[in-house]
Amino acid sequence: MAPTVTSYDPLTPDEQPVPLPSAPIVSLSENVVIQPPLSCRGTGPGVILFLPDPGRVTLSSNTSKPLDPEPVNKWAEEGFAVVGVTASEGLSVEQTLKQGLDALQALDAVDIKDKFAVIVYDPALIYSVSDAVSKEPRIAAFIGYGSFAAPSCTIPILLHLTANAPRPAHAPSEATAQRTYPTTSASFVLPQAAKYDPGSAALAHSRTLVFLRKWLGGPFFDIEAIWDEHTYFEFEARSVAKTMGTMVAEPYVNHVPTMTGGVGRENLTAFYRDHFIFSNPPDATLQVVSRTVGSDRVVDEFVYHLTHDRTVDWLLPGVPPTGKKLSIPMLAVVNVRGDRLYNEHIWWDQATALRQAGILPSHLPFSDPQTGTPTGALLRLPVAGVESAHMLIDESKGKSNEMFGPEWGLSNK
Repeated sequence: MAPTVTSYDPLTPDEQPVPLPSAPIVSLSENVVIQPPLSCRGTGPGVILFLPDPGRVTLSSNTSKPLDPEPVNKWAEEGFAVVGVTASEGLSVEQTLKQGLDALQALDAVDIKDKFAVIVYDPALIYSVSDAVSKEPRIAAFIGYGSFAAPSCTIPILLHLTANAPRPAHAPSEATAQRTYPTTSASFVLPQAAKYDPGSAALAHSRTLVFLRKWLGGPFFDIEAIWDEHTYFEFEARSVAKTMGTMVAEPYVNHVPTMTGGVGRENLTAFYRDHFIFSNPPDATLQVVSRTVGSDRVVDEFVYHLTHDRTVDWLLPGVPPTGKKLSIPMLAVVNVRGDRLYNEHIWWDQATALRQAGILPSHLPFSDPQTGTPTGALLRLPVAGVESAHMLIDESKGKSNEMFGPEWGLSNK
């Protein structure tokens, strides 16, 4: 077994930068571009996006731009070849649709040549685009935001509707699936828009991804293997460059209890280098308890085992080493975009981490909540220690509801 890497050395082979997938965007005509897939695989199905006229989108006044990329780049990172059409006055929908389909069929990076999909982000265009789609046999699926498709469009349809979306004059076809979101603007999915809603946008994106894969036949990736590779580079190989090489151009990580991590490639690289990869003790291991694999997310229940022989910046920031053995139950929600990671949300009970490290006492003096006057009583904190990890691993190794007993809560001892 190779010795554990204990510090960052930019001159070692494992720390040489890993190139990001790169494929130049090409202009087909005014307001029409084509972007080959931005995945490591480099090939995939084709989609055509109809985007709103920028002048019709109320832009966010927030000075900090969300990491969520705009649709053309986002779908390219998912492994699709993307034609992006920006709405403009006098746009010929049928002509532009044909132009986009012909360009996708001619592109070497498109690996499915006989069926494509259309996504319309502008409610004002949904009727006219869906009507044009009905005349084009190469289109296998249609997705729209904020309004209903034309009755002539009878292929599989997915509609993302706002709470105030107008009702259709004609009942949607049986092939239409509808999803409604608690927002009043169809721009909720556009990261540059004032009405951008990250949660609803993420949910709509995941639903669209499932829909596209069903009707186009891909792209599919082994996201379990992608996550396992990422953690291998973090905890075993201990390489900052290779860890970052498993992630999209602008990723982020958030350890929710301590708010440690990094937003964006530059910040996340610095976090991994200075506060995570080499901050983990040599005996740190991840014991997976369960794993749920979805279309674009892996959810792991696991126990993080370590000896607290150093300051572990991301877990117990500023806490000196205690020498204690810790077993911390954790949950990771990992978003994979295409064949690379986009984000990680990592959760754990910070109270049990502090208890196991010997920092958090079992009892605290209790004061009157109204006056702040000490009562002389002690409160036994409802915090479990390592037994919480034991019971997560094996439910027979613990006992439920012990904290309901008389030895918990307030006492005068």
